[in-house]
Amino acid sequence: MNKLFNRWLPCLTLATWSGILLYFYFSGRVAALLAPTFRPYVLLAGIGLGVMAAIFLLTPADTSCCSAAECGHSISRWRWGKILTFSVLLLPMSVSAVVSPDSFGRATIENRGIDTDGSTLKPRKTTATQPPEMPLPTKETPPTDAAVSPPPGGSQANQAPAAPAAAALASDYLQRTPEGNIVAEVLDLLYAAQDPALRQDFDGKKVELIGQLMPDKPKKTESPSHKRFKAVRMFMSCCAADARPVATLVEADKIPDLPEMTWVRVIGTSTFPIENGRPVAVLKAERVEKTNPPTETMLY
Repeated sequence: MNKLFNRWLPCLTLATWSGILLYFYFSGRVAALLAPTFRPYVLLAGIGLGVMAAIFLLTPADTSCCSAAECGHSISRWRWGKILTFSVLLLPMSVSAVVSPDSFGRATIENRGIDTDGSTLKPRKTTATQPPEMPLPTKETPPTDAAVSPPPGGSQANQAPAAPAAAALASDYLQRTPEGNIVAEVLDLLYAAQDPALRQDFDGKKVELIGQLMPDKPKKTESPSHKRFKAVRMFMSCCAADARPVATLVEADKIPDLPEMTWVRVIGTSTFPIENGRPVAVLKAERVEKTNPPTETMLY
């Protein structure tokens, strides 16, 4: 029995942990638990535990361990104690791998609180909508007079279209659908509500985004005709433990007759009205339709 407990059960434990980690990685379930940066470590840990299980399998074990009365591991001196020890190591992880959900439920989202104004978000260092910086002149490519001065005979009137051209250049970096709608995420509009420069790229523009439908309870100051709901996404910095729900408010003529937490595609005009003294992202919907979840359900 000592050989069974001291050699095969440790090997079984390591092999089980390895199998669970590799299963989560290759099945894609790890996407609901970890940000992309940390996912390769799951693969490395799974391989490492598998190698350790193989070492236990091929290396003879010291069967005298925990069999003597003077052993400091009091529970391991008894057969039931050894079984209990390995059950504690194996059962919780095995059961959680089978029954754990791959997404957050409505109760969890409500308990964590839904951020609709982006006040708790850290400022973005860069945005996807900003054009890349122009390269600096080098010795090989010195700046020319034409690059720094207006063309001969030019006037202020001839240079007037420069500002609209710059705005058009910036908008070219926005991803668009074949219909010309700006493809946006919930975070894009929340950050735009805080950043006047970014807000110009979205304000009054036709936008398309995907989120999970959640009701928005009208406040006391709002009229009974208030028809808004929330397009919710989970924002993850590291792992599921720090994930929190963020949402864009959607204003529609009629609230969609769909169950809560349904994935919907919203197409409408983005606006940023002042509410409670600060701009808030509100998408005035023209069309709301049920859709499939995106490949990455989390935002990072």
